[in-house]
Amino acid sequence: MSTGNHRVWAEISTGAVRHNLARVRKAALKRPVMAVLKANAYGHGAVPMAELLVRHGVEYLGVGDSGEALELRQSGIRAPVLIVGGVIPGEMPRVVEAGIEVNLHTVPMAEELNAEAERQGRVVRVHLKVDTGMGRLGMQPFEAVPFLHNLRRLPNLKLVGLCTHFSTPNEPDPAFTTRQLEHFNLAVEVARRLGYDDLMLHASSSLAFFGRKDALFNMVRTGIALWGHLPGDLSGSAGDLKPALQLKTRILFLKDVPEGTPIGYNRTWYSSGPTRIATLPVGYDDGYRTAMSNRAFVLVRGVRCPVVGRVSMDYTTVDVGRVPDAAVGDEVTLLGGAGRDAITLAECAAWAGCIPYEFLCGLGRRVVRVYQ
Repeated sequence: MSTGNHRVWAEISTGAVRHNLARVRKAALKRPVMAVLKANAYGHGAVPMAELLVRHGVEYLGVGDSGEALELRQSGIRAPVLIVGGVIPGEMPRVVEAGIEVNLHTVPMAEELNAEAERQGRVVRVHLKVDTGMGRLGMQPFEAVPFLHNLRRLPNLKLVGLCTHFSTPNEPDPAFTTRQLEHFNLAVEVARRLGYDDLMLHASSSLAFFGRKDALFNMVRTGIALWGHLPGDLSGSAGDLKPALQLKTRILFLKDVPEGTPIGYNRTWYSSGPTRIATLPVGYDDGYRTAMSNRAFVLVRGVRCPVVGRVSMDYTTVDVGRVPDAAVGDEVTLLGGAGRDAITLAECAAWAGCIPYEFLCGLGRRVVRVYQ
């Protein structure tokens, strides 16, 4: 797809995603993979990524809520889809009708879902989430035991999975994760003793399965690793993951300014000498955050140029005085490589005052996704 008509766009390498999937499979010792496509596949486009990953053998898809699950179904995705988050009663009719799998967190939720499935004459495949220390969603281990005893009185629910979520699997001291793992193993053992011996067991997300081989069970969940990123302390164990997304815009307007010229809202930057200012058609509505004002850098013709003045809703201004041949229409790299330099996701996140996941997930709907 040509990028010539776009103001701001994300170039997404399908080759990099395929490479990362192969690396994930190797780290997971070839176990089935659930690709987590929450938040529009971490900004990469949920439907195109689902189509790509299913085509290359991914067994399961995970999403954050019912809207994301229904989007995949409405786009023709027929692979198993699990809502890893919560489902509220008003969402249940469409979820049941679409054949979407649900994570159970409470007894009332299970009872309401069973009643809706009975009304439709369907059986819903469900997973039980055990809260072993994350503290957000899921049953406490002591609640899971009686629930598993009583689940068979809900005939329109079929338990197919048991899962948990580690809160800090990459911290230097593994003690808390080990304790979570022990609690989950107890729930697994109870389930097996009650006759649930063919469940999908999944606990490890990207941060866990690259570092904790004792937590792989028989399926892994991965999100951020598919897009080529892990925290710095795990990047070595992940090997050669390839960032899949580059964020780009172009120069919309250029003007020469004398020394002492204020730029942008509230005059947060003044030129220290004569220079040239480029206006870029990208702003915080696109995910390029105000916090990056007077902190971030972009690449213009391969040269690092500072963001100057406040980033606004629709525009960002850059000092291109070091690039005398810069011209209107020039491509500008906000995230990714150009020439011999690259703007990394870690840099963007630091300038924005957020974590890398948040920066990717925050890319706005005006950012055109271009798949290569």
